[in-house]
Amino acid sequence: MRLAILLICCAAALGQTSTTTPSEQKPKAPDYGLNVGAKGKPLDALDILSDTQGVNFGPYVKVLLKNVRKNWYRLVPESAATKKGKLAIEFAITKDGKLADMRLVATSGDTQLDRAAWGSITACNPFKPLPDKFNGAYVALRMRFYYNPDKSDTN
Repeated sequence: MRLAILLICCAAALGQTSTTTPSEQKPKAPDYGLNVGAKGKPLDALDILSDTQGVNFGPYVKVLLKNVRKNWYRLVPESAATKKGKLAIEFAITKDGKLADMRLVATSGDTQLDRAAWGSITACNPFKPLPDKFNGAYVALRMRFYYNPDKSDTN
């Protein structure tokens, strides 16, 4: 710990500044518009957060949901039978079907439940490529997961 403090103090005392040029700096990661509270276009059990450019994502989402649910049911812990919870995960899929970004935007409050939902999405990576008619670089989605929900939870 003392060494780390000493190194920080030395760097500050010497007044060194970064000598990297803009071309040498690490490129900034793309912004997929996740976790900004965007109101999405509801489509079954998820919201599409980005512009669909008029492309019908219904068939794509149907397959995506089938695969995520299959993984989710496999990953749900036995303890979930007696637990209640709801959570939301936002993620982006690139044109070629790769998972580009993912964020837990609302937690269930139970790590095991959150991990099962998270794993159900990551286990699908890579997804099918986005529809051919879609010219965008990615689609951003929000998916909600419910454990033993009341009717009011899903409305």
